[in-house]
Amino acid sequence: MASSGGGTGSATATPVSLSELFSLTAIGVSAQALTFNALTLESDRHISIREMTATGQSQLVVVDTADPNNPLRKPITADSAAMNPVNKIIALRAANQIQLFDFATKQKVKSFAMPENVVFWKWVSEKTIGLVTPTAVYHWRTDDAAEPRKVFDRHASLTNAQIINYRADAREEWLCLVGIAANEGGGVTGSIQLYSVTKRMSQAIEGHAASFVEFKIEGHMTTLFVFASKTKTNSKLHIIEVGQDRKSEDAPRFEKQASDIYYPPEIGDDFPVAIQVSSKYSIVYLITRQGYLHLYDIESATALYMNRISDVSVFASAPRSSTGGLLGVNRRGQVLAVEINTQAVVPYVMQKLRDVELATRLASRNGFPGAEKLFFDQFQELFREGQYREAALVAAESPAGCLRTPETIQMFRSVAVPEGQPSALLVYFQALLERATLNKLESLELGYQVVSLNRAHLLEKWLKEDKMECSEELGDLVRQTNVNLGLAVYIKAKAHEKVIQCLIETGQTQKVAAYAQKVGMTVDATKLVQMASSYSPQAALELANSMQGQMALATRAMQPEVDHDAMYEMFIQRGMIQEATSYCLDNLKDDNPKWGKLQTKVLEANLVNAPQVADAILQQDIWHQYDKQKIAMLCERAGLFQHALENFKDLSDVKRVMQNTHVLNPDFIVSYFGTLAPDDALECLKELIKQNPKGNLQLSVTVAAKYTDHLGATKLMNIFSSLKIQNALYLYLGAVVSFSDDPEVHFKFIEAACNLGMFDDAERVTRESNFYDPERVKVFLMSIKPRDPRPLINVCDRFGFVDEMIRFMIKNGQMKFVEGYVQRVNPLRCSTVVGTLLDLDQDEEFIKKLILSVKNNVKVGDLVTECEKRGRLKLLLQFLESCVADGSTDVDVHSGVAKVYIETNINPEHFLDSNPYYDSRVVGAFCEKRDPFLAFVAYKRGRCDNELLDVTNKNQLYKDQARYLVDRESPELWEKVLDPENPNRKLVLDQVISVALPETKAPEKVSATVKAFMAADLPELLMELLEKLVLQTSNSVFSRNRNLQNLLVLTAAKTDKGRVMEYVRRLDNYDATDIAEILIGAEMFEEAFTIFQKFEKYDLAVGVLVENLQDFKRAEEYAIKVDKAEVWSRLGSTLCESGRIVDGINALMKAKDHSHALLVIKCAGEHGSEKDYESVVKYLKFARSKVKDIKKVDTEIVYALCRTHRLGEVEEFIALPHAADLDDVGERCFDEELWPASKLLFTATSNYAKLAIVLVRLDEFQPAVDAARRADRVPTWKAVCFACVDKREFRLAQICALHLVVESSELMNVIDYYQDRGFFMELIEVMDQGLSLDRAHQAMFTENGILYSKYRERNMMEYVKMWWQRCNIPRLIRACENARQWAEVTYLHIQYNEYDNAALVMMQHSPDAWSPSGFTDVLTKAGNLEVMYKAIQFYVDEQPELLSDLLLVLAPKCESTRVISILQRAYQDEFGPLGLLPLAKGYLHKVQEANVPEVNSAVNEVYLAEENIDALKESIESFDNFDQFDFARILATHERIELRRIGIELYRKNGKYEHAIEAAKKEKLWRDCVESAASSKDSELAE
Repeated sequence: MASSGGGTGSATATPVSLSELFSLTAIGVSAQALTFNALTLESDRHISIREMTATGQSQLVVVDTADPNNPLRKPITADSAAMNPVNKIIALRAANQIQLFDFATKQKVKSFAMPENVVFWKWVSEKTIGLVTPTAVYHWRTDDAAEPRKVFDRHASLTNAQIINYRADAREEWLCLVGIAANEGGGVTGSIQLYSVTKRMSQAIEGHAASFVEFKIEGHMTTLFVFASKTKTNSKLHIIEVGQDRKSEDAPRFEKQASDIYYPPEIGDDFPVAIQVSSKYSIVYLITRQGYLHLYDIESATALYMNRISDVSVFASAPRSSTGGLLGVNRRGQVLAVEINTQAVVPYVMQKLRDVELATRLASRNGFPGAEKLFFDQFQELFREGQYREAALVAAESPAGCLRTPETIQMFRSVAVPEGQPSALLVYFQALLERATLNKLESLELGYQVVSLNRAHLLEKWLKEDKMECSEELGDLVRQTNVNLGLAVYIKAKAHEKVIQCLIETGQTQKVAAYAQKVGMTVDATKLVQMASSYSPQAALELANSMQGQMALATRAMQPEVDHDAMYEMFIQRGMIQEATSYCLDNLKDDNPKWGKLQTKVLEANLVNAPQVADAILQQDIWHQYDKQKIAMLCERAGLFQHALENFKDLSDVKRVMQNTHVLNPDFIVSYFGTLAPDDALECLKELIKQNPKGNLQLSVTVAAKYTDHLGATKLMNIFSSLKIQNALYLYLGAVVSFSDDPEVHFKFIEAACNLGMFDDAERVTRESNFYDPERVKVFLMSIKPRDPRPLINVCDRFGFVDEMIRFMIKNGQMKFVEGYVQRVNPLRCSTVVGTLLDLDQDEEFIKKLILSVKNNVKVGDLVTECEKRGRLKLLLQFLESCVADGSTDVDVHSGVAKVYIETNINPEHFLDSNPYYDSRVVGAFCEKRDPFLAFVAYKRGRCDNELLDVTNKNQLYKDQARYLVDRESPELWEKVLDPENPNRKLVLDQVISVALPETKAPEKVSATVKAFMAADLPELLMELLEKLVLQTSNSVFSRNRNLQNLLVLTAAKTDKGRVMEYVRRLDNYDATDIAEILIGAEMFEEAFTIFQKFEKYDLAVGVLVENLQDFKRAEEYAIKVDKAEVWSRLGSTLCESGRIVDGINALMKAKDHSHALLVIKCAGEHGSEKDYESVVKYLKFARSKVKDIKKVDTEIVYALCRTHRLGEVEEFIALPHAADLDDVGERCFDEELWPASKLLFTATSNYAKLAIVLVRLDEFQPAVDAARRADRVPTWKAVCFACVDKREFRLAQICALHLVVESSELMNVIDYYQDRGFFMELIEVMDQGLSLDRAHQAMFTENGILYSKYRERNMMEYVKMWWQRCNIPRLIRACENARQWAEVTYLHIQYNEYDNAALVMMQHSPDAWSPSGFTDVLTKAGNLEVMYKAIQFYVDEQPELLSDLLLVLAPKCESTRVISILQRAYQDEFGPLGLLPLAKGYLHKVQEANVPEVNSAVNEVYLAEENIDALKESIESFDNFDQFDFARILATHERIELRRIGIELYRKNGKYEHAIEAAKKEKLWRDCVESAASSKDSELAE
């Protein structure tokens, strides 16, 4: 790779320098990942690579170019990754799924599934990523949640092109898409689509690379489009302007530029691949496919420089923003940095290109040094000629502003111009403003000029355009005419104090604190406010509040805390009470205790001067830390009694102020009592009533009512009851009774209300309250005998005192109250009232009338119960019959009627049978002791099973119970009755069998009974029952009943098997087939056979004989006897299934039954012999023409013939039309190793894959190989190959193996198979032959190399040199290391660009691997300094005679001090303290140019040891950077006078004149002594 370096003064120095920053392969990046699709370089900050690990997993590698040795590795499933050029946001793409991930927050930013494939993508800006699909281009923003937005459709010229780049200008208004494609002549055609976003138009351009650049022309920015193309005739770089319509009319236009691109003659197929524009300089970088770098000037498109920077393609590049250079990655993984050598550009252009104009233009635009004299001379010439504007333009464009000095300004100021014409100085400034930005001195000077001419408005224009450098002095100047403009200047100049002054002056006080905090100022808030107060009180207040409100004073920008006291005093001293109050209100909101005194001051000042303001402050209730006693007294004097009460704490003060109830708000007084302690509140309440009993009574009641719980109801009742006001206590209790839960309160209120005749209130409380004591209230009310009974009725009705109330009313002759209570208050209590009246022997007619008066509301059940308890049910007959007559269906009504009828014996049984509404359980229980049969009737009607069983068992009504059981048909009820624990079971069952069942005519009831017997497991009783029903009855309904006959047989089968045969013979209406199957399950085969025979089911009968009895002889006899086809068929199928295939087929033939062909096939396949297959062939040929599945039959015929080895018949059969599946038969024969048959069948079906294997089994290897060739399948080749290897048929095995080794998955299987059997040479021969195949792959070359390293060591180097490019070099290196073939290891490391490792191997195994020229060449390419130091030590130890040559090679790379240390330590015992330094004089001379102390000392010591006086003098004079004093002391003791004189000279040069004189005097060197004294200029020393 070519490289170029830079210099500062050399005429041959090149304008660019090239360096390798680091190597991606050296930090572990796979070489396979160094491709255009796997690596992305979006900026010079990060490199993103997607690579595959050794395990086949995909991972992302992100390399930070500032820290390349610590790459970030993450496992991913994505196909591509691209890092954002500015932020740590990475874009990942897997198929059509794209997502953005933020490394900083470790969160997914957004994701989207594209509707079509993404063929290329690239970040076009910090916020936008471009997505290119086969048809369109999309933009996807990172700063919103929107989906990708389609921007434009791809041009037709890019249809078949590979997209290699996508670019956008800074405003994303112009876009370009670049693609390349192969043309017919073998070259590469480039296509560019240029798209305007604003115009929505595309233009197709022929080109290979393109970019946009923002370029300044005469102070105006413009957008340029740079692209490069190569056609068959020429290759050019074009620079054109786009978006001209956006520029103003007076803005200059960029003329289109073009330049030829030169390619070296020896590189004919080169073309541009990338264009990058410098971020700092007006230079375009163009990179070609062959690694050449071209530099062009943007303004003129002039070619500046060309050189090859890489001998392999640079496929990724990006601008290097920090240096204005270029960053690139080539195919070897080298990360290259191209930098502009600023010192050499202008000299290079002037000397090499001989273009002075271009050199000056580059120097002017980019600040390159080297052209200063040209500009100075031109400026002086123009100035002398009076061309002041042209001279000013030269100064404006001078490199780095070298002519823009105070001297130049003074020159223009000193020019005298005619009156009426602009001064030369203004002309100078005008020219500068057109081309550049004025510096501080120029800006200030221009400001003076403009202000003096009263044209300050021009300054505003220039400042907005950033044409002037702002300073505090310029701000002072501008502020005089325009404060706001001065403020803008101060801000830009960072004159912070002046900024704050202007903000206050312009009324922008709210911005002061924020600005101070932003810029980090430390200011005194009080002083600022004082300053503001000089402008206006309002400004001062606003400033104070804004500074405190924005929390600026609590940060580093200001003092830790505002002194609010000082601020308040400052306002007060200026008589600004309102502002002082406002400030404190705004800034003392936190109510901190430390502000208590200040709060007191503010309130005191306002209470004295503005009570209404103090009132407003206290109403806000924001301050609580002031002196409350003092403020309370001031409030009382000011008439603010409410605030006085709020702040007074002494009870006497409170009582005094509270006397002003005519002024105080009643609501406030009520709420104020809530703040007092209970005792204090009671005292105040007494005082309140005492001062004005009538006037304050309602207020006192309101207070007492609200704070009853707090003050205590008892104490309050005592206070109000002690008053002489009659209704005081009533008013208080009326206010609290609604929400009090105190029983005493409620009782006292009822008592007070009754005493005052307020019966409505008493009635309401007794009706609604749940808190009074009902007993106490009842006693009180009965004691006063109120004229209004409602309170008493409420209490007694609610709390169950109805009986006492009725007795009280009757005792007091208040019958109308009784009647009124029942009819109007609570009719539901009628039953209780009736009970009480009956107990008091009241008139029955009155009671009946009372009941009838509420008959629709009375609870009939309770009424019946009350009368039943007293034996007076008959009393209710009229009432109940009236209810029935009214159509009532109420259960209680009809149950009551039933009870009355039973009690009075009014035809009760009829009523119980016919009435559907009464409660059977209630009435039945009522009847049990009176008449058990009526109870049975009631229970039967309501199906009350448990009660019915209980009453019938108790009263021995078994017959009725039996009839009920049969009629009920309830399994649950039968289960209870048939329980073995039931002592009445036998008695009940006797009645069931003898009475209930014979009486019934319903079969379903009989069936239910039978099921119940079965469920109860009573087989004997069940059989007795069934025999009675089936065999011993004349009722044909039961005797011919199929279910009963079935049940009888089955029951006998379960209970008494000996009687089953009798039943099956006597009975003839049962289910024969089902019964027989059940009997077969019970192993009663003879009975089942009898049933089948009786009902003429001959096939089933013979089935019993062969399948169950397994009596084949009897079955054959039976078949002969019956001679039915179905019998023979059944017999035949059963014989086949049992394994007697021949006999079975004979039977099937007798039946002429072809339907069992599949069965025969199945049975033959399971356990058929060759003899059996003879019969199978016979039967299948018989059935062949009659079955549907002829394919199955034909297949089995062929298989049967193969099994019987009748291959001739097989050939005849398959020669005729057939449906056999020969492949299936062949597979079966193959599995059973019937090789001849398999060969025949596979040949017939052309199944060469299987045929080859069969031929191998038959040892027919050559035909097997031919068959494998026709099959051409990997498994077939593999099987034949391995078989030939086992039989040592190596020629044929090689033919097969060559088809296997080209398959990467089979390569190792072949190698292992050969190696395991020791056929090493044969294996190598196979591999050598395979390398010449078209499909030869890397693994073949690698594995063959490994075989060479093991078995052909002598040929290994030859093999490596021939095939290293096709091998997996790391794997081959490991193999050579294992074989200790160090020369080969070294060679492979070199070819793999691992020069460090190659050098280490050569040093560690020098006898085999080292050679002088090879080692030196490797070290020149090595990058690890430690390896170089080890190489030096290696030469010291083993090759000292070649050490000097090595050191000269390593001199530019190694640290000279460390090299000297190594050389000095070597062989000190043999050569002295200098070691091998004398052997390295050539190296020392070369590195001494750097003037390093250690090097200089080493050189001097060598010369001293050699006593080379001339060389020592020259060294000391040329390189003075060493410890001269120490070296002088060493020289002063040397035996040679010449060296001692050099020591004296060193003393003198270092100012050690005393030492120099002393040494000279000692040696009697008087001349040196005089010269030393003269040089010291010390008279005393001279004397």
